[in-house]
Amino acid sequence: MAYGSVGAIYGDLGTSPLYVFSTIFSGTSHPSQKEVYGAVSCIFWLFTIVVIFKYALIVLNIGPNNNEGGQIAIYSKIARTLKFGPQGVRIPGSREYAQELADNDDLLSLTRTNTNASNYSLGDSKPNELIKSFLSKFTLAVCFLGCSLVFSDGLLTPTTSVLSAISGIAVAVPSFEDKVMPVSCGVLIILFLSQRFGSGKLSMFFSPIVTIWLICLFVNGVICVARYHPEIMKALNPYYAVQFLKNQGIDSFSSMMLCLTGCEAMFADVSHFGPFPIQLALCCFVYPCLIMCYFGQAAYLIEHPTNISNVFYLSIPGKNGDWYYWFMFVMATLATIIASQALILGVFSILKQLITLDCFPRLKAIYTSEKHSGQIFIPVANWVLMVCVVLTTIGFKNSNNVTAAYGLGISIDFILTTMLITICMIYVYRINMIIPTVFMLGFGTLDALLIISGLQKVPSGAWFPLAVAGVSFIFISFWRWCRSLKVNYDLSFKKSIDELFVSSSTVKAKKEAVVVQLNSDTSKKRDIGANDEESVASVPSIGATGNQDDQFLEMKYYGNVVKIPRNNQVEIMYCTSSTALTNRSCLPHLFEHLIHSFNSVPRIFILIEPRVSTLPFIEEEESYRLQKIAGVPGFYRSIIRSGFMHQTLLTKKLLRSLLLSIPEIEELQAVYDTADVMDDSNHFTIPIVHLFEREYVTSKTYDREDLDEEPRAMRIAKLPWRILRGWLINCLFAPLNGISNNSTMDFLLPQKDEEPNQEILYVGNRVTI
Repeated sequence: MAYGSVGAIYGDLGTSPLYVFSTIFSGTSHPSQKEVYGAVSCIFWLFTIVVIFKYALIVLNIGPNNNEGGQIAIYSKIARTLKFGPQGVRIPGSREYAQELADNDDLLSLTRTNTNASNYSLGDSKPNELIKSFLSKFTLAVCFLGCSLVFSDGLLTPTTSVLSAISGIAVAVPSFEDKVMPVSCGVLIILFLSQRFGSGKLSMFFSPIVTIWLICLFVNGVICVARYHPEIMKALNPYYAVQFLKNQGIDSFSSMMLCLTGCEAMFADVSHFGPFPIQLALCCFVYPCLIMCYFGQAAYLIEHPTNISNVFYLSIPGKNGDWYYWFMFVMATLATIIASQALILGVFSILKQLITLDCFPRLKAIYTSEKHSGQIFIPVANWVLMVCVVLTTIGFKNSNNVTAAYGLGISIDFILTTMLITICMIYVYRINMIIPTVFMLGFGTLDALLIISGLQKVPSGAWFPLAVAGVSFIFISFWRWCRSLKVNYDLSFKKSIDELFVSSSTVKAKKEAVVVQLNSDTSKKRDIGANDEESVASVPSIGATGNQDDQFLEMKYYGNVVKIPRNNQVEIMYCTSSTALTNRSCLPHLFEHLIHSFNSVPRIFILIEPRVSTLPFIEEEESYRLQKIAGVPGFYRSIIRSGFMHQTLLTKKLLRSLLLSIPEIEELQAVYDTADVMDDSNHFTIPIVHLFEREYVTSKTYDREDLDEEPRAMRIAKLPWRILRGWLINCLFAPLNGISNNSTMDFLLPQKDEEPNQEILYVGNRVTI
């Protein structure tokens, strides 16, 4: 795993020597020996403090949650401990996750993280409600901003690395200068096209390349130090770094921090390999190779101070243009391609976590490894990122323009991680306040200096990553806001089983749902109107069998108790409602609409929820769990478990097994005089109706009565926002929400051909938010 992480994660850190020194001394044509000593000393200590001490030893140990990395992982741990989070969302690792069907410990959505906090109460670290409310909003905003900055970094890192590598051709062949940009675009397109093979397979190919690349950097560094200036190793003394900063000021940090690019991607990619392999590879191999390379380039600059335009390629041992030069060029090109891989994997991991927190549309994710559930490929994100990276490369044209804009977003990301880790230390791990305070003051101050120095890059192009991060932040916040409105709507209509039923039952009422029957062969459609009282399917009367009490369920309706007849069929509702998924005592509010529409209750009702397991494959006979809903005879809740490498489908065989595990099925078999729920022709002998949720989301409108109650000035002031609000919800959120929700459930049913005793109905109503 450590070897694999070298290829997939350390390409970004490993390609920084391509441009760091050229960027640091871009404003001078002849750096002095004192300046070179100070610069390489700053690089050494900055790299050691941030990459080794902060990220490798602290962040990778404290930050991950359920083996996931990034700011979302830290936020999830804090939210789980302090019991807050996005409304309607179960935080990964929470105890509530693990309570549903206790034998499902392998479920991804039911797992919990082992932390030092697991066995203790919050004690003195428990905040009051005011602080808790602030932390809830603050940490979520920090989390969103950090994710947005990683997305913007995902545009600039591939652009910077590939342009810097391809420019090596122009050093040996000056006429190639105009071809650097188009060739770089072609290389990037090939990289994104290869993502579908998965990080596991790519790391098998990438790891040998990055390993050879880092070894070559180490060898080049040793040769340059020995050949040009062995005394350069004195720069390990921090005295030279301090003197350099005293003379140059903190503005020099904006260039030196380029040696740190890749830290956040390393943290975000932890789900692909785990913390320990990443730490092992970094400390024992990557770190010494890169440090020696930087010292080698510094030794070369002392002897050749005017060769500042492209220090990396000019410092390669041997003659310019000989076989070793071209070998290093090829390795540099491959290494920069791999450097982009680390950011791409980080984007995939972060998107997966955002989707889990219901803060991003539910994009399709493909698991690419049977051994590691964190290795995923998100096709839509991959293609969008590819287009954006290519356009960014075309826009910046060369590596000098990119490095002028690079770094500020990464510096902001550093301080966001520092703040989240500090909060995590205090409230999750309950470490003595002295340690979090020292951590925040030490690393926070350094991060702030990096940000201040990076602000000078804004006129030179640093506005671009900030703009990209701003757009991403606004979209994530907008999506979460709309989803919270949707959850509030669900909660406002939430009814528990006790509120709906007396001992179990339903009521006759006007229909408020729209049901469309879809048939894949005949394309028949049936609309259930407001006065239509036809039942869902033609079924025999229950009067012929059973006790009189079994013929009805009693439902509470506006203070009255109404007896609703039970029909002899099975209804299966495939649930996506956050209310029903997070509260076992509640049913989806669409269930009440369904009862009102058809004036009957099924003999057997099953609420199905899909879950993904931490296991790659689940045997079909082990793929479902059934739980009786207390208080209502014939009502059950079932979890359909899928391996992360294979989606479980509700085949006829699985459905038969599920039905036979329900005691009430014998009553239906008696009604239809059948010994089994399936006949010899593999058709079901009892009516089964599959119900899929379809909700039409729309923005609320404002009645004249409501508007008349507002002062005229306030009404005019709010008008632009109300118009914008309606447009955003109706034209942006509603379509995306419909696509992401409607595409996640009906695929569970593979047999969509016409069946004698099966119907597929899409049930929904208008949701106004």
